[in-house]
Amino acid sequence: MNDVVPVARAMKWLVGDRLALVLHIGDGPLAYELADQGHDVTIVGDDVTAIRHPHIAYVRSQGDYLPFRSRSFDAVVAPDLNDEVAALAEYARVLVDDGLLSTMARRYDDSIPWMRKLRTITGDRAGTIAPVNTFTASGLFHPPESQEFNAWQELDFPTLMRFAESTKHPTVPAAALSAVHELWREYGEQTGSLRLRHETQCLRARVDKSQLAAEPEPPDTVLIDFH
Repeated sequence: MNDVVPVARAMKWLVGDRLALVLHIGDGPLAYELADQGHDVTIVGDDVTAIRHPHIAYVRSQGDYLPFRSRSFDAVVAPDLNDEVAALAEYARVLVDDGLLSTMARRYDDSIPWMRKLRTITGDRAGTIAPVNTFTASGLFHPPESQEFNAWQELDFPTLMRFAESTKHPTVPAAALSAVHELWREYGEQTGSLRLRHETQCLRARVDKSQLAAEPEPPDTVLIDFH
């Protein structure tokens, strides 16, 4: 059993029924899942330091101002919708009419023995979606909708390593992941896989552009090039 169907359903719910132009705020694993499903993804943020996916555009930007023309994206995916009004206004500006602002958080079943041991290695980066007080009060979006998706996933060793890296707490050094090899030998080597249960919480809202002021055009976007 794998999580292909639930993940596909969650991605479709976050960005809409069709392939979309998606702006992902910050460099994170959700952007790569969206790109792998065929969406046209741009990552923007001050954490953009390298090109990690051949089919994603990367833009380095600081502050709330987004260096994109108005109505450039069908969906904006942000790590936290409880942002300042200035940031929310920028999300609203770059969305097309009726575009979606979305976020997603995953929680993993720590009652599974191998998962408890992994958390002692990687720390705990999982969480829940924060209350959206600023988001709902901004007047820039229609009332939000929420959805949950639950699934079991089978991890082989390479997938386990990618999972450990993507969920590692920022304070845990990368060298600590060497201990995952021993975890695999103890729990997964005989069967060739480990089973993981996760709960995905999704939140989205459609933009309401009626409250936006006049939208001046920003300067042309500059894609970063690390070559």
